[in-house]
Amino acid sequence: MIKVPGFLSSGIYAGIKKKQKKDLGLIFSEVPARVAAVFTTNVVKAAPVVIALERVREGFCQAIIVNSGNANACTAKRGIKDAELTTRIVADGLKIKESLVIPASTGVIGEFLPVDKFEKAVPNLIASLRHDGLVDMAEAIMTTDQFPKYKSSRLKIDGKLGTMCAVGKGAGMIAPQMATMLCFILTDINLTRRAMVKSLKRAVEASFNRIIVDGDTSTNDAVIMLSNGILGNKVIAEGDRMYKKFERALTELSTEIAEMIVRDGEGATKVVKILIKNAKTEGQADLIARTVGSSLLVKTAFYGEDPNWGRIIAAAGRAGVKFDPERVDLYFGNHKVVRNGVEVMDGKEFEHVIRQPNFTVTLDIKSGKASSFVIASDITMEYLKLNAHYRT
Repeated sequence: MIKVPGFLSSGIYAGIKKKQKKDLGLIFSEVPARVAAVFTTNVVKAAPVVIALERVREGFCQAIIVNSGNANACTAKRGIKDAELTTRIVADGLKIKESLVIPASTGVIGEFLPVDKFEKAVPNLIASLRHDGLVDMAEAIMTTDQFPKYKSSRLKIDGKLGTMCAVGKGAGMIAPQMATMLCFILTDINLTRRAMVKSLKRAVEASFNRIIVDGDTSTNDAVIMLSNGILGNKVIAEGDRMYKKFERALTELSTEIAEMIVRDGEGATKVVKILIKNAKTEGQADLIARTVGSSLLVKTAFYGEDPNWGRIIAAAGRAGVKFDPERVDLYFGNHKVVRNGVEVMDGKEFEHVIRQPNFTVTLDIKSGKASSFVIASDITMEYLKLNAHYRT
């Protein structure tokens, strides 16, 4: 059972999906909560993202309405009106201001939202709200996900035990370009909005911005955090003694959800940390890590458990970063496979590493002292099957 004091949630089947699976979720705070969010960097933004961007700027939110099975993206002005209407329906049902309701959607792009199904389902959705309803909500936002993603943590603040919980979804259209999926983070810990914004951005950069499944960035991605302050602690501001503790806990929680997304990467069998060491700058290390993590040849080698290390170095070489290939070292786990650009260990000696579901690949380019990493999945036949027939 996962729950956060002052928050209620629910998830039901509303008929949005073709199959009879939960497809409509709701999060409700008993009091208006401070809100911070990070949204997709895709120029093509879905209607709910456009509305959410505006409402987050107001600083407060009391409800989040989320549907799966329909992205309400590339739906022009009608999409905006439909999304606004769904928030009005929810606001009326909860008897709160419409501006305090934030919409989110995930699913097929290019289809209009079936608002009539929202109208019929929202009364039941509100009646189903429970303090322990987050698992139902997590199930309601799944698309190609194989399992619901949620995690909670507790931390002491001024002698009081605060709660933080994250509910996420995502398995495809995942690339490290923010936000890469949907995630809703709830806490009863009292923070200033500025502290929320800064801690969320830093947590996202260290977690959701580090994952790669297929290199695509969705039109609907959002990470939204609500703080209702019900814990009653002294408000945490940026720079306070408790701020770093909160940010660290938020980053750990976000990282766990991010790794679940990679593990669930539409047929994925591997979760691989790709670490680039000793680059001139962190930006250069990051560019190499992302290039390697996005390489289809590298991903297929991971899937086939093929110790084809040359694909990793070749991908690094096309990242647009200058380095001396005759100085690089490459490790699979703790095994040094390449020293100064030359193989020093036969593939059979480290193939047991790539047979594991989780392992680390480290590339040391010996150009400086900066480092960066991404968490990547492999690419499997199951991924092709799921995405070749996504609409059908």
